[in-house]
Amino acid sequence: MWYACGAIPLAAQGWKLYVPFTPMNAHQVLSAALPSIASAGLHCKYVRTVKLLRKMNAGIFGYTQIGKCLVVYLPQVSEAAVAGMKRVVAPFRDQCPAVPCAIPFGRDLPLYYRYGAYHGGRIELEGEAVDDSREAQAAVPPGIEDELARFAGPVKQDPAVRRLLLRYPVFDAIRQQGKCGIFRAMRLESETFEPVVLKVGYHRGQVQPDGTDGCDFLRRELRFYRLLRRHGLQGLAPKLIDSLDLPRKTILVLEHIEGPSLLDLKLAGNLPVTLLEGCWRMIGQVHERGLYLGDAKIANFLRAPSGQLRLLDFEGAGRLGDPLSTARTFDTKPASAEPRLSDQLHFLASVVYPYESGKYSWQDRFVDLESLRRTRGETPAARWAIAKLNRVLIGFRT
Repeated sequence: MWYACGAIPLAAQGWKLYVPFTPMNAHQVLSAALPSIASAGLHCKYVRTVKLLRKMNAGIFGYTQIGKCLVVYLPQVSEAAVAGMKRVVAPFRDQCPAVPCAIPFGRDLPLYYRYGAYHGGRIELEGEAVDDSREAQAAVPPGIEDELARFAGPVKQDPAVRRLLLRYPVFDAIRQQGKCGIFRAMRLESETFEPVVLKVGYHRGQVQPDGTDGCDFLRRELRFYRLLRRHGLQGLAPKLIDSLDLPRKTILVLEHIEGPSLLDLKLAGNLPVTLLEGCWRMIGQVHERGLYLGDAKIANFLRAPSGQLRLLDFEGAGRLGDPLSTARTFDTKPASAEPRLSDQLHFLASVVYPYESGKYSWQDRFVDLESLRRTRGETPAARWAIAKLNRVLIGFRT
């Protein structure tokens, strides 16, 4: 996964500097940083392919690994080395993702640090070997003096974000990805305890080939919520309670709906065909109003306690005639640029796709639909999807 440069440090633990970058600027960042690292006599490693870089910044290797594209080992704190790193990354301010669970040098520099193990997953603190925690509060473990704090500057925080989070304080993280985080929060303006869901888009998070990032994904979702309301379809989705759209931060506050997704039901071996028929009708309703979903899959359908189905996740959704988003889970063969057909193929692929331990396989998410339609299917849900797929593909070919 890595290219390594320079002599490996003899120390077992110490400071690490992280330089995040994207596929758009990886070559420029490395060309600027590596000579400075070499002249300082430091050891470093950097992710070796663009494909791996995309997976890293998407959070596929774990949320804590996002942005750790170039790692510089700093066994002894050197003012000259730190100043050199700050100088070479300065031209890339505001172009790179944030690194979770590490401390920023501030002033929008794509440079972060933490103290940790150089080999393995344990460090020695006060004579005792302990796990090298990747949690944010352990970026500088207890008993370790933060020798790099004097080189760090202020981190900009928009007061509008703070005001919104004070109205909707977060108490749990549901899922963290490169493009966004999804959290449980409380709506303090309610007369009784009311949980809500916060979706937070990350600036320069999971940058796409067209230059869009996590904030752009959520702006697209926000626009789609407004389209649903305009077309009288808002009842198909959780209620949009509040939102914040700033140049570097996009936040959606959504109704919290208890209940399993259809993916949860599939993994439990309890996915009724009646629910799939209900999803198919909902997709048809969306299409009839001139809209499409973009990432239609069973994980994006919830069964509410009332038994109603609700649609989630509109980062790839839009109006018919809009360009298709890159936000989708599966690559299908055949593929279609026609959004309605693409939704149908995507949904049917999600019903029969093989899953690993409750998650999508992080291998290439490719589904050969022509081969799939000739199989029988092991469950009623799979057989329903294959029968439906045969009819859709016949219409596609004709």
